[in-house]
Amino acid sequence: MKLSWIFLNCSVALACTLGVAPSCRVVRTQEQPRLGPQSRLSVGVLIDTSAHQKNVINFEREVVNSVSDAFAQRPAETFVIRYADEVELLQDWSPLALGLRTVSSRIKVDVSSEKNQRTLLYEALNAGLLKLEENSANSKILLIIGEGNNTDGAIKYSQIKKRAEAARVQCFALLVADHNLMGGRVRHFGFDLYDLASATKGQTYDIERSRKNLDKAIRDVLKRIH
Repeated sequence: MKLSWIFLNCSVALACTLGVAPSCRVVRTQEQPRLGPQSRLSVGVLIDTSAHQKNVINFEREVVNSVSDAFAQRPAETFVIRYADEVELLQDWSPLALGLRTVSSRIKVDVSSEKNQRTLLYEALNAGLLKLEENSANSKILLIIGEGNNTDGAIKYSQIKKRAEAARVQCFALLVADHNLMGGRVRHFGFDLYDLASATKGQTYDIERSRKNLDKAIRDVLKRIH
């Protein structure tokens, strides 16, 4: 009985190998990264749409599209927040590449902020960190695209830094502007973002409106994500 069973199994295996058994099929699958608690990457994107960005708003759209392309092969999700004299959620959680491409055309200068002269960067950072805190992703990234300064608002930078460190969110800033970000050896824009990035094992980059600087920065961001 045992011998007959062994012979039957060997016959079936041989038939599958030769392809003569119609119900037998060899399937080769390539393991792909999957969303899940141990692999998912969540990226919050903050975009400065204040009136002072009117000359670089098109470049900011380019930055968003470049980020979308760079993360296209990664299983990631994203949300997008714009900030000027108010903070607004432009795109809630969605697959990263699709979400960023969808929102790109809706990135517009907030003309009213020129009159109010407020740039609520810290309010936007706080809103972004709150969304990331609620997320169970293994890796959490906050990407800031803008001039880099905060004007007005009730949130203090010390609160932002403490929240980002506690939530283990890596912060990266791509500083975009139509002017120099440095005045001689003195930094006038993005000072707190440099400190925030350093405290969270991220990085800040002076992009201004250079495509070369942008490409280099995005490559570096991909290397630093953990």
